[in-house]
Amino acid sequence: MSRHAGRERKRMSPQRMARLMNFYPPLLGAGIRVREFNEDWTRARVELRLNRFNRNQNGTAFGGSLNAMTDAFYPLLVMHQIGTDYLVWDKACEIEFKKPGTGTVYAEFEAPKELVAELKAKADAEGKVLHTFECDLHMADGTVVAHAKRVVYIRKRSDRAAGQGQAQSTGAPVSEASNVG
Repeated sequence: MSRHAGRERKRMSPQRMARLMNFYPPLLGAGIRVREFNEDWTRARVELRLNRFNRNQNGTAFGGSLNAMTDAFYPLLVMHQIGTDYLVWDKACEIEFKKPGTGTVYAEFEAPKELVAELKAKADAEGKVLHTFECDLHMADGTVVAHAKRVVYIRKRSDRAAGQGQAQSTGAPVSEASNVG
């Protein structure tokens, strides 16, 4: 049995999570601020304020910072809804830059409860599931700066627990990260 099976995720308030993430070095260094996780973990809002550290050679938002804006938010929303019996990873990303980000850039991420329930049921039935979430990054006036797609991987933790025990007993190192995909 998985060491996580049946264990409840330590509940952190959405407000505390947002505050803590604002001090997470990759986000802090990129100028990304988490503005909100809503109470039921179905939505998050972030912003990127331009500063001298996240501007490119043209004086607009650096593409890496725009991509970093979309990293980890969908998995976090799903994780906090689905529980610790499931492994949730951000598996792939794609970003299409539409217009230069010349001011503060905003993004909103949504993972509706109904969708997460469907993904959970599919992971239970099929062992794993890949789902593509999409969002636009936009400026205050509504101008779309980029369109991002994030592929999230979900599986029940106990699905591979037996296989991990066998691999470890033969001396082959196995980690959760190496099992993605």
